[in-house]
Amino acid sequence: MQKIFDAHLHLWDLEQVSIPWLNDHKNLQRNFTFNDYREKLTDFEILGAMYVELNSDSVDTEADFALNLQQTYGFKLCLADLKHKERICAFREVLHASIKGAKRFFDKDFKQILKELEYSHLVFEACMKNEELHMLESTLKAYPKLKICLNHFGTPSKEYLDQYKKTLEKFSHYPQFFIKLSAPDNFSQETPKDFLFEIFAFLKVCFGEERLLFGSNFPVAKLAPNEWAKLIIQSEVFENLDAILYKNALNLYTRN
Repeated sequence: MQKIFDAHLHLWDLEQVSIPWLNDHKNLQRNFTFNDYREKLTDFEILGAMYVELNSDSVDTEADFALNLQQTYGFKLCLADLKHKERICAFREVLHASIKGAKRFFDKDFKQILKELEYSHLVFEACMKNEELHMLESTLKAYPKLKICLNHFGTPSKEYLDQYKKTLEKFSHYPQFFIKLSAPDNFSQETPKDFLFEIFAFLKVCFGEERLLFGSNFPVAKLAPNEWAKLIIQSEVFENLDAILYKNALNLYTRN
């Protein structure tokens, strides 16, 4: 059975954590547990997962929730603050949903966060709009030792495909830049496979297979974890599936 480490897992208990953006997603307005997740990834051997922050309305309350999950299941953690930096391996703010978007990179307090991430050997998870990807370059230049992982591989779209390819080809020359193949929120069974597989092939050419890693984006993604992992395999783009599906993530999120 193929082993897998999921580098992009969301779980929540709505009695413990308030998530306002769920008001626009009726299908997600219930609790999601690790058992729910395992039922959606039955065809793989799950080695572990990284809990990714929820963009909730309280980073402190969510941190307590996530730390309890870590104690129970041994998750790696990606949170939205650095108060527990000894317990986390990554940091994320959801820039695509913020008022400033990627302009957040230029705020003084955010620059200080990036500096602390670099010093502490923590990964910065970049979650941003496709059309704003180019704004990452100044951060790549300013923090050459900061590992940056692009969530949802930048959520490519046909509308911005040419610019997407030009931008990521440029970013491929920065060795600290990684691509997370976590299912984009808007991808579904209707997403053309030829488009998806074209993106996979492009990313392999640019980044090799050493800087690409799997994530399900459960339960936000419209594609279930089993479906998404099997699409990656079905593409026949990748030769070293162990690297893509678990080894690269374990290497990236081990602090050293």
